[in-house]
Amino acid sequence: MQRLALCLTILPAPAALAQDFFIYGGGAVEFERAPDGKGSADQADINAYVEIEKSGFYTGVWAEVSDQSLNNKADLYFGYRAESAAGFSYDISATRRFYLKDSGDYTSVDLGLGLPLGDRLSGSADLTYYPSSHLGDAYLGLAWQVTGALALSVNYGVYGVAGAASEQEWDIGGGYALGDETVLDLRYYDGSEYVDPYFGISLSWATTLVSR
Repeated sequence: MQRLALCLTILPAPAALAQDFFIYGGGAVEFERAPDGKGSADQADINAYVEIEKSGFYTGVWAEVSDQSLNNKADLYFGYRAESAAGFSYDISATRRFYLKDSGDYTSVDLGLGLPLGDRLSGSADLTYYPSSHLGDAYLGLAWQVTGALALSVNYGVYGVAGAASEQEWDIGGGYALGDETVLDLRYYDGSEYVDPYFGISLSWATTLVSR
């Protein structure tokens, strides 16, 4: 089962417009309550990443260590992102996932779009294609900035399954900023492939390590 990882909220690192070289870093601690149905084991993950960006082009590595050892992995990724003066953003990237206990090819090509819908409301669309399996995912999201610190969001997605019909999943929740670089997020998940809905909570952190 492929679940949304949207409870892992990473704040955008601060950047000065006159600068175009950055090194970002961050991480998250995530807990999910019985994600495989009532009575199943809870899941806890620790994530960390380092990323280099130059004039919109970026590359980085993302690592995840989980108490469910099948989820332990490292992602290598690169891409390009930009934002217009009106606030429309796009992000094109490719990712290669390396699972410690699975040697399969999990390469993906990704397109992310962001659109401001008002002073406090924004929309997003994320499309993913997996060349090795010829499967794809499509997700839509809405976020409402209630206050400077509190944001509520809902997300809906459809993802491909090998040899079967596509499945659907969605989540709703909110993130609260505990300062400029840290977010606490609580989220409710459900979907057509889920045994039962479940809750997830995460504490994430992101910062700019180098800017010039």
